Amino acid sequence: MIALIKRRPDFTLEEFCAYYEQKHAPLAARTIPPDVAEAIRHYGQNHALRLGRGKTDPPYDCVTEFRFEDLAGLERWRAWYSGEGGKVLREDEEKFMDTGGRVIIVTDERRASIHRAC
Repeated sequence: MIALIKRRPDFTLEEFCAYYEQKHAPLAARTIPPDVAEAIRHYGQNHALRLGRGKTDPPYDCVTEFRFEDLAGLERWRAWYSGEGGKVLREDEEKFMDTGGRVIIVTDERRASIHRAC
């Protein structure tokens, strides 16, 4: 599952990154029940970088990745997150994310090689 996330307009990119890493992620670690957490194989935050002298903001500030052990694990996450248990995370997201502009894509990762044989 890939989430394309934009910060709230009253946050700088630096404030957004700090909140996401230092407050939201630890909240998730404390809140997600063990049976849901064990289905998550990978959780990554890929924060946007400003390169060079560009002043233009990227269309999204973070690409968050979740990998699950299987579709049942994804469904366990979805049921918990959208239910009463996930309310604390959803409410916290409203504090720093533009949740209306968030894009969620459920994917099937396929690894490919870009190396050529000699």
